[in-house]
Amino acid sequence: MATTAKQITNIIPTVAPRLPAATIEYGQQYQDQFTNILRLYFNGIDTTFSGLLGNANSTTGTHPGGGYLAFPYAAVQRTTDKTFTANTATQITFNQNDFLNDCVNDGTDGIKVNVAGIYNYQFSIQFANTDSQIQGAWVWLRKNGVDIPGTGSRWDITAKHGSSDGYVIAAANFYVQLNAGDTVEMWAAVSQAYVPATTTGVYMEAYAAQTSPFAMPSIPSVVATLSFVSRLPA
Repeated sequence: MATTAKQITNIIPTVAPRLPAATIEYGQQYQDQFTNILRLYFNGIDTTFSGLLGNANSTTGTHPGGGYLAFPYAAVQRTTDKTFTANTATQITFNQNDFLNDCVNDGTDGIKVNVAGIYNYQFSIQFANTDSQIQGAWVWLRKNGVDIPGTGSRWDITAKHGSSDGYVIAAANFYVQLNAGDTVEMWAAVSQAYVPATTTGVYMEAYAAQTSPFAMPSIPSVVATLSFVSRLPA
């Protein structure tokens, strides 16, 4: 049976109605009430599936499928530099939450999820090298403090040239399987560490917003996003 497209602004889950008890004899009032309850229930189902499966159409008022779904997600960043001890595994924490939905970042650990599922973890790091030699940097993920196999990456950070430090943007993404309450963490290490005013080496560098010689927003030293992909495999 064809249904009329409806303008919707959110998805409201349907609940099975409580149908009235049948009368002993046929009664039009009872039948009208029974039919009206079912009509309202099926209209609710139509509206729900319209939000899930509908196509964008400016003339009918329908919307793209999934346009009103709210999956768990996190988008966090580190707005300060991060220095290291050479060849030492170091956890990277995030001091600013840009977007959070059913995830937790308290700035002292990784991102905690409240909903089990497969998640896509993406990151981008601004590495700087003050040394005149190329230096190495490693990044990987841990779940609840335990290394996640296959999530490691290595970058060679460009050497300082003249008065300009070497820079590399390190980026990658991985699918991770998380249960409710699990925490996914970023860890890193460098071959030669930068300690201000004492040695040269590699660190993660952040920049404040600037107005000269051109206007530009701030540069985080690290950003990470965690996006829900699917429920856990059965």
